[in-house]
Amino acid sequence: MELQPLTLAIADDHTLFRKGVIEILKNFEEITVISDAANGAELLEKIEGNLPDIIMLDLEMPDMDGIAVARYVLSKYRKVKILIVSMYGEEELVKKLLEEGVHGYLLKSADPEELREVLQLLRNGKTHYPVFTPNFFAQRTLR
Repeated sequence: MELQPLTLAIADDHTLFRKGVIEILKNFEEITVISDAANGAELLEKIEGNLPDIIMLDLEMPDMDGIAVARYVLSKYRKVKILIVSMYGEEELVKKLLEEGVHGYLLKSADPEELREVLQLLRNGKTHYPVFTPNFFAQRTLR
């Protein structure tokens, strides 16, 4: 896969995790982190005049959680892709994120290379979700 340049904004209330991800991403020259914030409301203020290609959001944050930010961004900035990162890997949660229109979901335990690959997928118009059962996507389309 040819690596495409992309801009990224990150919101996560766990400072050590957020800053650690930013440091890791400095090793990937095609990725430019243009903004980071401790919650969704702060992130929305920061990106207003400088939209990233992708927003990486923690699921649970104070003031404005990842789902609320995703809803807002998806309704106002259609070209921005949303990646939710979380420690929780329940199938029902992932189905809910799919229904909300989120472009990708990744566990916080993922390897840095996997994060890089997922960001590239989203940048290229694809989605990324873990598949829990063989009929995971079939169940979603039946509802």
